[in-house]
Amino acid sequence: MHNSPVWRNWPRRMHFPQWPLAQNRLAWIRGHQRVPKEFRVGSAEANGAIEPKQCALVAIDLEPEVTGTLDHSDSLIFSVNSAIGTFRRHGGHICFVRTAFDDLDYRFVPSTSREFSEVARERRFQNGALATGLHPGLATDPEDTVVRKTRLSAFSTTDLDERLTNLGITTLILAGAHTSGAILSTVREAADRDYRVLVLSDGVLDHDRDLHHLILDRILPSQAEIVTASDLHSRLASSPLYNGTGSRSGN
Repeated sequence: MHNSPVWRNWPRRMHFPQWPLAQNRLAWIRGHQRVPKEFRVGSAEANGAIEPKQCALVAIDLEPEVTGTLDHSDSLIFSVNSAIGTFRRHGGHICFVRTAFDDLDYRFVPSTSREFSEVARERRFQNGALATGLHPGLATDPEDTVVRKTRLSAFSTTDLDERLTNLGITTLILAGAHTSGAILSTVREAADRDYRVLVLSDGVLDHDRDLHHLILDRILPSQAEIVTASDLHSRLASSPLYNGTGSRSGN
């Protein structure tokens, strides 16, 4: 006769010191589900509308050290400001993500990093320098969310996901630079985190024009919707919670 497997003799509930904390965390997650319950066939979201309260415009790497290396960066800033203005009128959230390194950050960049080992060696993107602050032409506001990163994705090395979750954000509109770098990486990670993702085609830019169009036309559409800044007003205004007078109904 075989003895019962050891695992069958385990107590039904093991008492770990962190168990209550884990239970509280699971309860919090259940109460902050990313995908809104009303997202179903026939709902406003499924039909293309964007609910401003659940949406954030995330502008990535719009800082002089980045934009100074791009052609037509003035047009990029103009398009992003247009989208920012639209978001503000509809009560949406604005987030800026910038790349900048403190002294300690440089030490934790491995020599195997193809993207950042040279940055660390040359001590570029120093935090506190004017070149790593937000572009002076951006239409910023003290109430905007600003986070600092030390890798490509807006989520990597930041608490952006936690901040967005606390705001009840389920939809992201991405803008900034570069299409083949930070934008692509952020789309991938945002999709994995179950956000609904849209990318502003006239609000992103890259060094390589052909690569820029390839990514927008062939790669990103599998995980994100490609829209223009001029599309945003109608998409936001079509939300059932927006009354068309510059505020959400009920306010």
